[in-house]
Amino acid sequence: MIELNKIYNEDCLKTMARMPDCSVNLIVTSPPYNKNFYTKKAKIKKYDTSNFRTIDYDSYDDNLEPNDYAEWQTLILKECCRILKKDGSIFYNHMDILNNHNTIHPNFVYDLPLKQVLIWDRFNTPKLDNNYFYPINEYIFWFKKDKDSKTKFNKNKLAFKNSIIRLNADSKNSHPAPFPIQLPNNFILSCTEENDIVYDPFMGSGTTAIASILNNRNFIGSEVSKKYILEANKRIDIHQSQQRLF
Repeated sequence: MIELNKIYNEDCLKTMARMPDCSVNLIVTSPPYNKNFYTKKAKIKKYDTSNFRTIDYDSYDDNLEPNDYAEWQTLILKECCRILKKDGSIFYNHMDILNNHNTIHPNFVYDLPLKQVLIWDRFNTPKLDNNYFYPINEYIFWFKKDKDSKTKFNKNKLAFKNSIIRLNADSKNSHPAPFPIQLPNNFILSCTEENDIVYDPFMGSGTTAIASILNNRNFIGSEVSKKYILEANKRIDIHQSQQRLF
């Protein structure tokens, strides 16, 4: 059985295997991007500007063969579609990898029921490679359950109504790759109602959970790092305490 308002310390595929079909209203997530496959392969020096592309996670090396990574992410997204309700949505944050004068794009997303591609304009970037224009954008791929589905969507509740979302990254979060709470908040408000269920298969520091709590939604999370779960639960406890005060 799956409990609401809990982060499970396990691979998300194990969590979703216990979740019934059509049981979740919304999925918001940002997976590892497989950056380290390219940076470690290139043996980038510690102080090379390109070293800013590397992300050091607590318990995951982010270093799969590209085909294995694409298969893994495709399997996860298909499971997300399975557990998603008919009118539900998936918002999946990803980005291009710039490597050796080439762009590696997450092409696997186009094999799924993709409703729209949003652009997250971060305004700045740590990637200071002089071989490229500064890459200040990431993608948010909006999936629906299947090609015939119509998603629940209330545009009047959006804080960001355009397909380009201009928003700084969260610089105060200790997690190596957080997204700002305004992103999940935007999707939760527009695509769910109170007491709906929001799932994040890569919960990280708990930002999706906190956005759910602030908007009176239930959450479920998966996260392989015990360290990140401890940090997430501390953040969640603070916000739950503040909610009880009001």
